[in-house]
Amino acid sequence: MIISVLVSVYNREKYLCRCIDSLIAQRNVTTEIIIVDDGSTDSSPQICDEYADRYDNVISIHQKNSGICVARNVALNMARGDLLFFMDSDDYLPDDSLETLLKLQQDNDADCVMGNYAICKDDGSFDKVIPLPDKYGNRLLSNREACEMLLYSLNTHVLMVSWGKLFKRKVWEGLRFPDEIVKSQDQHVFPQLMERIKRLYYTDKIVYNQVFSTESITRSNFSRKFLYHSEGVAMVMDYLLKKGYYDIALYKFGVGTRHLFDMRNVLPDKECQDEIKRQFVIYKGLAARLIAHVSFKEKLRLALFLVNKELYNKVRIKLRVS
Repeated sequence: MIISVLVSVYNREKYLCRCIDSLIAQRNVTTEIIIVDDGSTDSSPQICDEYADRYDNVISIHQKNSGICVARNVALNMARGDLLFFMDSDDYLPDDSLETLLKLQQDNDADCVMGNYAICKDDGSFDKVIPLPDKYGNRLLSNREACEMLLYSLNTHVLMVSWGKLFKRKVWEGLRFPDEIVKSQDQHVFPQLMERIKRLYYTDKIVYNQVFSTESITRSNFSRKFLYHSEGVAMVMDYLLKKGYYDIALYKFGVGTRHLFDMRNVLPDKECQDEIKRQFVIYKGLAARLIAHVSFKEKLRLALFLVNKELYNKVRIKLRVS
C-alpha cells in the first residue's frame, strides 16, 4: 500500500525541512511525498528541489502563486497512492503517525482514519492537546457521531480539517477543492466528504503536530478571505439540516452569525460589506429552515434574527456580557 502525502508550500523556509524530515522518518510505510510550491518567493522552492534530488519518493512541483486549493488539487491529480494524506508545511508528524493510521485503516477497512493532534509553538515544542470526550475515541463512528464533534469546534477542528487524516483514494475521486477559496477551504468540501465516507475511524492518539507559526495564514490581517469562513459554516449547516442534525446545526448557526457580525466591524470596504449582506440573507434562509425543529427558547432567538438581526445582535452581546 502506497500512501501519497500531499504538501502545499508557500514561503515556509523556516519550517519546511522539519516538515519533510518528519515525513522521511515515517516507519514501516511506503510513501510518495508530493510537494507543491505555490509560487514561493523565499528559499522554499530550492529546499523542495533539494529533497526531491536526495529522495526517490519525493516529488517537487512548482506553480505560480494560485492559492492552497489549487496547490492541493495539483497534488491530488498527481497522486498515485492507494491512500491519501494531506499536510501543511508548517507542521510535522510523530515518527509512527502513518504506521498507526495505516494499521487502523486496514484493521477496520475504514474509508478515513483520523487521529487527534497536538498544538505546538512556533519552535515546534509542545503546547497543548484538546481531547474530545472518551465516547468518541478508538472506534468506528456513525455519521451522526462524527458530526457531533462539530459541537466542540471552538476548541478543536479535528473533524473539519483535511490534514491529519488517512483517506482511501476513492473518497477523493472526482472531488477537488474549489480553486477560488483561499481560507477555510476544508469546510467547502466537508459535505461531499462526509457523504462519501461510510466507515470513519477516530483514534485519540496524537498523529499530527499543528504548529501555530508567526507566519501562518491563520494569523494574517483581516481581509475578504475571512468571509470564506462564515460561507463555509453556512454550507456545513445546510448539510446538517439535510441530515436532520438540528442541534448541531443550531450550534453552527451561532458560530457563523457571530463571525459575520464580528467581520462587519473590521472589514469596512464596500465589497466586504456587500458580501456580508449576501451571507446574512443565506443565514436567514437557514434560520427559517431550522426554526421548526428547536426548543421554544431557540425559536424566539431565531425569530428575532429573522425579524431584526440588529436587535438580535444587541441582545446577543448583552447576554454574552451579563
